[in-house]
Amino acid sequence: MTIQIYEGHGVRFQYPFDWELEETEDGNATTVEVQAPDGLGFALVRTDESCPDPAGVADEVLEAMRAEYPELDVAPALESLDGHHATGYDVEFFSLDITNAAAIRSFRTEARTVLLFGQWSDIGGDDLPALIRGVMLSVEEIED
Repeated sequence: MTIQIYEGHGVRFQYPFDWELEETEDGNATTVEVQAPDGLGFALVRTDESCPDPAGVADEVLEAMRAEYPELDVAPALESLDGHHATGYDVEFFSLDITNAAAIRSFRTEARTVLLFGQWSDIGGDDLPALIRGVMLSVEEIED
């Protein structure tokens, strides 16, 4: 599969060539979202140079999801991303009778806190979770 590379705001990552990219800046934070052409999955990378606590960032995202989908299933998740200990959650929920899943991960570097969030629908094709996971795993910190 052909890929594109995003590079900016202290991070670099790969994403599928046919996905749409949108970048939003908000003070010390920048969010870069890539979305599948069918709209059934997306990943976002948010960098925040004010360096908030990664666990707090992941908790905020989870609480926002819980407000929208009170019946969601949650499992805590810890993993190493770009050599950093990332904390977060794996989430499953129903929306419009469709099963959806999300991965929330956050870690802090010397320069910023990074939030990775991916969400996909089970009707989005068998490769969609792997594509979103690939975006998240490809994130690396770079010099700005």
